[in-house]
Amino acid sequence: MKRVLRIKDDSLPVSGRGYAHVCPRCGEALTLFDLRDGDQGYWCGPCGRGHRAGELPPGALRPLPHAG
Repeated sequence: MKRVLRIKDDSLPVSGRGYAHVCPRCGEALTLFDLRDGDQGYWCGPCGRGHRAGELPPGALRPLPHAG
C-alpha cells in the first residue's frame, strides 16, 4: 500500500513560468532574497512582509500577459 507523504495543493501551477510573484496584500512585485539558513524568500518592501519561496500564500502568483 502506498502512503501519501504530502498533501499537494492543486491550486498552484506545476511550474512558475508564465507567472509573476506578487504581494498578495498590495499586488507589488516581490524581491527574491537568499536567507541565512540557505533557503530563499520573497520580500515586499511597501508592506514590510515576506514569505519563504516554498510556502506560497494564496494570491502570490499572477499570470503574466502573453507576448506576441
